[in-house]
Amino acid sequence: MSSPPPHFTPGSLYIAGFAQARAPHLALIIPKDAQSGSLVHIRIDRSASPTWQYEHRRQKIQGDMFFSSLMKIHDFATGDITVNQLCEAASAVPVPDNDQFGECGPWVFKTIEKLHEMGVLTLVDVVALEKEFGVFAEGNRAYARRDRFPNVAVSLHCT
Repeated sequence: MSSPPPHFTPGSLYIAGFAQARAPHLALIIPKDAQSGSLVHIRIDRSASPTWQYEHRRQKIQGDMFFSSLMKIHDFATGDITVNQLCEAASAVPVPDNDQFGECGPWVFKTIEKLHEMGVLTLVDVVALEKEFGVFAEGNRAYARRDRFPNVAVSLHCT
């Protein structure tokens, strides 16, 4: 099992990417440690209603075979961010009322904008952040394995 890189810091906020057939599924996560963290995202629950639903859950990090990317957007050393603040921002962003593929990315970036509005982090340029994460996550499919830690980067467009 590969270990986390030095710039992985529990307590910081990350955009998380999970390998899928078409494009990565996006979420936001605050790792408790290298093993797991608190994740917020939207997902489609086909067993209930086939529309997007907000979810906050505990997420395995190390050893998850679909977890491929982590981009740090706020380091805990520059100011604490709590799971409650993350959930408050995520809950305030409307969930799309459809079942179209790819809605998770725009929702994640709207949640980041909400965190910026709340004064929890500093967002320099959301369009540049979206592009930065897209380019980074695109090359990380090889990290989606149980024996590899997700690839980690630090954003240039958010602190």
